Amino acid sequence: MVSRKLVKQGAATLMISLPSKWIKTNKLDKGDEVEMEERGKDLVISTENMAQKSKKVLDITGFSPLVNRILIFEYVKGYDELEVKFKDSQEIKDFQKRVINELLGFEIVRQTQTSLFIKDITGAENQDIDELVKRIFFILDSMVDELIIALEKNQDLDPIIDTDIAVNKFVHFCLRMLNKKGYNIPEKTISIYSIVSNLEDIGDCYKRLAKDFKKIKPTKEYLNILREIKGQLSLFKDLIYGYDKKKLIKYAQDYERIKENIKKIKSKTVIDFHLFETNEILIGLNNHLLSMLDVASLV
Repeated sequence: MVSRKLVKQGAATLMISLPSKWIKTNKLDKGDEVEMEERGKDLVISTENMAQKSKKVLDITGFSPLVNRILIFEYVKGYDELEVKFKDSQEIKDFQKRVINELLGFEIVRQTQTSLFIKDITGAENQDIDELVKRIFFILDSMVDELIIALEKNQDLDPIIDTDIAVNKFVHFCLRMLNKKGYNIPEKTISIYSIVSNLEDIGDCYKRLAKDFKKIKPTKEYLNILREIKGQLSLFKDLIYGYDKKKLIKYAQDYERIKENIKKIKSKTVIDFHLFETNEILIGLNNHLLSMLDVASLV
């Protein structure tokens, strides 16, 4: 163990002892300053080197059609600068058109014939995770609400389809922040990560519903189930930020009721499948929520 200076924002400088193996790994000398961050009941100590922007060179030549997913996952992992090498300029154009708009905070800062240099220009590490999650819920609520209105009034469904890009953008950004700094209650990070990932799946379901409703006339039964699903997602948001035994039980009961209502629909179409899939994702969210709870303590 070797003494090191510790600096905490808003607090006085003090001396503490840190494990010698950790000190050697991070190449620290006596008197070097390190950072301390409060995360729930934990104090996380990091070096200035650890806090530096992370960079990666990525050659995605020959990875088509996985290019988009690879780039998104590298972004989600938390890299701040990416040099992306392509086979040719056509691959670059495809990336610019389909991916960059979904990487919140990332901009192309330099380009060659076969490379793009992408960088986080926001430095948004201090974003509040809960506020990001609430923003995703808000977008999803607006998405299904606009879908119901458009179906009732026979309006254009393309704006609903396009909204999925905003869902993806905030989901990817939220997952990125969870990877970079974790949740404010560390033991809940994995559950929140899973919940946010599932919220992207719900956005995809809404997009598929909007696409297929272009070819299938909405019935009263379909509209009623969409309203039930909208209420179910709203109830889940309440449960994340205010655990309640009665609401928890209601959520499970509503899932069963929605499932039975889908089964009762006489005109079987692909819409039935999308509604069933959405309902299954919603009950899957509940499983992640239960992993965060001390169920015995709920009253």
